[in-house]
Amino acid sequence: MKKRINVVFDRKGAVAKTGSGKIELSIYLQAGQRRYETVGTATADQWEAEAQSKQIQSKIKHYEQVINAMMLLGEDMTLENFNRHVCLAMSTTQKNEDSRHMFNGHDQRQSFPDFIEEYMEKEGIKAGTKRRLIVVVDALKRANMLLTLEDLTPANLRKFDEYLHAQGDKSLSTIYGYHKRIHKYTRILWRNEMIASDPYNHVQFKRGSHKERVPLIEDELIKMREAELTGRLDRVRDMFIFMAYTGLAYVDMCSFDFKTMAEKQGEYYYIDSARTKTGSKFYTPILPPAMEVLKKYDYQLPIITNQKMNDYLHLIQDKLGINKNITCHIARHSFATLLLTYDFPMDKTARTLGHKDVKTTQIYGKILKKTIVQHTEHLIAAIR
Repeated sequence: MKKRINVVFDRKGAVAKTGSGKIELSIYLQAGQRRYETVGTATADQWEAEAQSKQIQSKIKHYEQVINAMMLLGEDMTLENFNRHVCLAMSTTQKNEDSRHMFNGHDQRQSFPDFIEEYMEKEGIKAGTKRRLIVVVDALKRANMLLTLEDLTPANLRKFDEYLHAQGDKSLSTIYGYHKRIHKYTRILWRNEMIASDPYNHVQFKRGSHKERVPLIEDELIKMREAELTGRLDRVRDMFIFMAYTGLAYVDMCSFDFKTMAEKQGEYYYIDSARTKTGSKFYTPILPPAMEVLKKYDYQLPIITNQKMNDYLHLIQDKLGINKNITCHIARHSFATLLLTYDFPMDKTARTLGHKDVKTTQIYGKILKKTIVQHTEHLIAAIR
């Protein structure tokens, strides 16, 4: 019996021109009914070995089964009938393949980073939160471990955690923050019955601890105010002083508008606004040093990027011999510490900072030595 399927190489003589030719299956059904199908390319030395590959031999076996079935059914040996059987088999195979990747009507091969980005846009989250989340999504894409819903397994989470640690540029608490943001979206997927289980329910990662806040004490703030600085260092110092004597975060300072956000009560001005990061309301005084900064710049603060400002603040700390890591955020901590040092009520301090929970404000009270000394002196004087 004539063999109906043969492997042929370089039928069109391309090897002489390009160095490689096509490997094809020659499928013979009957006179005038022949089909050629390309299954690979190779050099003249390699094609025979390539023809014995599992993929090509599997396809040959499958086509032989199709031809045998047509003969048993007594069908006409035409290309139309052959192609119909092949397409039907492929469709069934594809359906079976697809069903293995489905859960509750959701394709598990869909992109997890894309899901986060699309959901993020629908949430309408704050700009700062969005920036931090984009950093996490970028890390997911680079790690190449949690790219699909199918990849959301405890084992892959552990691999991703190892990947983050291997970078060597993130603290334990920062890495925990990455997991916290990712977990939000695995939880959403699970609650919406888009994945079988939340992988974070089966793993646990160390939280770590944040470095203790080291604000500037009043003497250090005065040292900064009185320092002879010029150019950009002068402007950066002034912006820091403004934040340190109003409690505004960097992003809130950037959006500060004296005409629309400041109001006068008695002899002093107050800022009545809401935090960009959390949306929580705050009402804070513009203390005299901050007011002097506003007057210096005709109530229009000079603004540069957060990163650049922090870079210049490090230069200032070195120039002034302040042995603390000064950043924009330290200005806000310094403001809170200043208020509590002078026995400003904890709940009122929370309002000036826009803290929704006074427990957040109490963190600043824990690091104050001056108030402990003062209250100890009062206590000793009162003890009989």
